[in-house]
Amino acid sequence: MTNREELLQELEQDPDDIVQSVLDFFHSVKATRKTHPLAKFAGILSDVEAEELKRAIAAECRQVDVNEW
Repeated sequence: MTNREELLQELEQDPDDIVQSVLDFFHSVKATRKTHPLAKFAGILSDVEAEELKRAIAAECRQVDVNEW
């Protein structure tokens, strides 16, 4: 089952007030993605590229040399 199918199944079982809350949240997220200055970069990396970048950051950027100063 895809995430979309699971969401639809959940929403079909929920009361209208919860459905409205989810819909309001969804609209706010969509509005933010359109106006956020970094939104144009969303989704430009493949999953493989994103994992590679995360590994590089973890390996290189989180290292502290206490003797450097």
